[in-house]
Amino acid sequence: MLGFGLGCGLVLLAGCAGPLHDGDNGELRRSILRSIDRELAEAERVRPLSKPVSVQVEPLGLPEGILAQLERDSGPGSYLGEPLTISVSLLGQAHRVERLSLQRAVLTGTSNSLSLQFARLVPAIGEANRVTTEAAFDWTLFGSTTLTKTDRQLQRTSRFQQSLQEQTGGTVAAGARQRLVSGGQVTAQMDLQRTDDDSQGITAIPNPANQLTGTLQLDQPLMRGFGSDAALAEVRLAASAERDGIQQLKATVIQQVTQTEVLYWQLVRAHGELAIARRLLERGEEVRDTLRRRQRSAMDVRASQFSDAVATVESRRAEVIRAENALRTASDQLKQLINDPELTVGSEVLLVPGDRPVTEALSFSLLDVLSTTLSRRPEVQRALLAISDAAVRQQLADNARLPQLDLRLQVQLSELRDNVDVALNELIKSNFVNYLAGFSFEQPIGNRAGEAGYRGRVLEAQQARITYRDVVQRVLLDVKGQLRSVTSSYALIEQARASRLASAENLRTLEVEEKTIQNLTPEFLDLKLRRQQALASAEAQELAALTEYNASIARLHGAMGTALERNRIKFEVPEGP
Repeated sequence: MLGFGLGCGLVLLAGCAGPLHDGDNGELRRSILRSIDRELAEAERVRPLSKPVSVQVEPLGLPEGILAQLERDSGPGSYLGEPLTISVSLLGQAHRVERLSLQRAVLTGTSNSLSLQFARLVPAIGEANRVTTEAAFDWTLFGSTTLTKTDRQLQRTSRFQQSLQEQTGGTVAAGARQRLVSGGQVTAQMDLQRTDDDSQGITAIPNPANQLTGTLQLDQPLMRGFGSDAALAEVRLAASAERDGIQQLKATVIQQVTQTEVLYWQLVRAHGELAIARRLLERGEEVRDTLRRRQRSAMDVRASQFSDAVATVESRRAEVIRAENALRTASDQLKQLINDPELTVGSEVLLVPGDRPVTEALSFSLLDVLSTTLSRRPEVQRALLAISDAAVRQQLADNARLPQLDLRLQVQLSELRDNVDVALNELIKSNFVNYLAGFSFEQPIGNRAGEAGYRGRVLEAQQARITYRDVVQRVLLDVKGQLRSVTSSYALIEQARASRLASAENLRTLEVEEKTIQNLTPEFLDLKLRRQQALASAEAQELAALTEYNASIARLHGAMGTALERNRIKFEVPEGP
């Protein structure tokens, strides 16, 4: 089954091959695979390729020529991309406008984002910690030296015995030791002890004396601490922590790309809403000016009617001010996120979008979406790494329950000469050989600490498995929610477009009628104001549906863990400084 293969791939990708492939953890593997199969069961049975469906709207029945005119005079195609005049900046002068493409925003953000600069250090720290644990098995050189001088009186047993002891000498020790993956340690050491005896009444042979001793020693635990599972546990945990840091970095990069895309489409929306508000203001000013002229000439406009028109125009002017502020805010938020050195947050450069929203339907397969999510989401990989870590700690705690039984094997060669070079040459073939073999044993009565520690690790392993299942459900819930958002947003596009075309046709027919009427009544002009407002509202709804559809696609790829591939960004783990 696809779920079984996917589960095996997840386990291998998470680096769980060690503890999860032991016989004692077979049930753990089966539990992980069962949880995946359970979630994908229905999607595996039904595998059609789907597309978002447009809602069925009432056809307007307009000629193609009229529809083309309505598209030219209203909707996103009539205002997106056109330059805007905006009020002065905080510097008291006109804004410098920078047109920004979506691709540039995404690439700049992944290169310069402060959050990513911070996150890129996590894998490097993990690598340093891993090397630190591995370095515990490197050869270690050691050495020591001492100098002694003895000059003292001795207790006399007869009057002819001399009572002064005069000795000078010193010791030099040097060697190397290494931890073994079996849990033991091997030590090779050379000791030189030199004594020069000038005591009265004593003839020492040889004098000076050079005692050279070579020692080879093995210390090996036989029960607690025995084997590579115990000796390499910290190395495995450090390597897992490094991989976890890489997955954490990948999650941060995906989040950065997704947020950049979402903020970009918010910028597109703010830019379009400002254009809609400005056009609505201009249309309102035309009606107000017409009423002013009629008030002066025809004298058929009451003061209250003209005041209503003025109030409407000023209300629309306020909407323009709010829209300008919204565009500035969206621009600053995007600048802060991408951290472009040429487009700093402190500058008054105004970003305007260079790309338009896409309207094509997104084809998808629910099975592909769910399976891709489980294999690509960093959260799932991190949950598997947590299971692996818990298994390593459980094995280590199980070993810690054993008694402490240690073996020591030692062999020594020694040679005493008056010359160091001679002693060194004779040491290898020396007949003076000492052997040592010994055991040491220790076991707490009741062993409560070991048993309690093991029970705690078993419970932690159970928690890790429960957490994994919870993560699987949460990421699938997330991606399904984003997929539904894509389908619903796409359905709203056609509905909003139909509403906008109907509103645009209402205004167009009214404007055509206006050209044939010689005496425009205030009621007619009031109707024109209301139809202008209805068209602007419909245009804003269509723009919202378009930008939300594009933002939903970005969030969907972020939820699937494929945002980087979609934007052709190659994820590479940065090397440490």
